[in-house]
Amino acid sequence: MTGAALKWEAEHGYITLHDYFGDKPRTQEQADNATELLRRVNGLLAEYVASGGVMTIDKDTGTYISGAKGGSGDGGFRLPDSTTGAPNSKHRKAQAVDVSDQAEGLDEWLSDKMLTKHGLYRESPLVTITWCHLQSMPPGSGNRTYSI
Repeated sequence: MTGAALKWEAEHGYITLHDYFGDKPRTQEQADNATELLRRVNGLLAEYVASGGVMTIDKDTGTYISGAKGGSGDGGFRLPDSTTGAPNSKHRKAQAVDVSDQAEGLDEWLSDKMLTKHGLYRESPLVTITWCHLQSMPPGSGNRTYSI
């Protein structure tokens, strides 16, 4: 890791680049995308916690990223051969993350106004039970909260 990357990690305490990628190979474009995504997501999470929200560590990943037991951390970055999600998933471009939300507090607190403020979009909380899917690029509909 470069000095700049380590400084970034030290300044952002919720989801780190290491949490997001693990040991998975990535391109410079994917690393840049993830840095921007996590800057936005961590800003939103800091505001959530400051308002009284409580973050939950996912018991299977040991991080604030949601994932399946025995899985390969696919709530963060997904490799091209991942069997999780859609083939064109924003996770594969390092533009999406599934934040652990065991009590659904983040989804309940989150509004389209807050998503707009932080430059984020989310998948409908009706289909993301115990996690909150956030992405930095708009879906086809352009809606801040969308359904697949």
